[in-house]
Amino acid sequence: MICKLENSKFIFRKLKISDYQNFSKLFYLCFKKKISYDFYKWRYFNDRFSFCYGAFESSTLIANVGMKSMKLNTNNNERVFSRHTSMVSSNYRGRGIFSTLLEKVKKNFLNKTNLLVMWPNNNNFASFGIKKNRIIRKKYYLYVTLNCKTKIRKTSNEYINNIDKLKIFIKGSNSFFLKNFDYFKNRYLLYKDKEYLINKFELKNFKSFFILKKNKDKSGFNYVILDHFGSEYIKSKHLSQLINNESKLIFWSKKKINKSNLKLINHINLHVGFVKETDIRKKKEVLHNKEFMLGDTDSFITIK
Repeated sequence: MICKLENSKFIFRKLKISDYQNFSKLFYLCFKKKISYDFYKWRYFNDRFSFCYGAFESSTLIANVGMKSMKLNTNNNERVFSRHTSMVSSNYRGRGIFSTLLEKVKKNFLNKTNLLVMWPNNNNFASFGIKKNRIIRKKYYLYVTLNCKTKIRKTSNEYINNIDKLKIFIKGSNSFFLKNFDYFKNRYLLYKDKEYLINKFELKNFKSFFILKKNKDKSGFNYVILDHFGSEYIKSKHLSQLINNESKLIFWSKKKINKSNLKLINHINLHVGFVKETDIRKKKEVLHNKEFMLGDTDSFITIK
């Protein structure tokens, strides 16, 4: 598929496994970070629906968007896409290449879905040409705990590999995406499994489980809350226990929190776009009582 922009010929196509070197070079040019072949393969070639779509000049990748396939947590488990790894070489920005790239993805691959999940940063709010009135916007606030309020621990950690023994608790969540055992297996066991653990909290006959990542940044080591399964009834109490027990615990919130032991470190934008015309009632139904988790983003995935 060839498109002419500003007297230059660009080829737009799906990336192959063999395009990894091109992909990693563009990623480094855009973000000054290395990205591994293992991540590239796991993230975009682990199922037959996910893919990367790129713009090439000659044989050089100059723009890319990653489309991760997910299922909705609905009766029919409709398949939708979550947008990640959006990048354009600095020499080609401002020429409409990325907009053209997204238009081609929308035209050629999104005709069977009505929903797109996007995680725009401050430099990239491109939205596949979806009209503003078809986009629901949300913002999540990222916090880190500064100190422990109590030394009495009421939660316990175990290896992520033990999740297969906890299948009975993976059911009936209010997650936006379908999060069954297959989801947790693909997300946390098939790539960098040693970085994750399960934190358990029990209250009366209820059990709640958070998936944490052992993370390292400029400030040192910390834990990040990525996902949840088990009892929704005690989920908030579980979170409070972790906040009170753990220093340098990172989590997100739908609302701003003003507490002395919490520091706001960032925010994450979420856009849910409706590809087709949808009335207001249906828009509200899609997101009604549905939860997103930090593990739905790429923010804390190890890429190298």
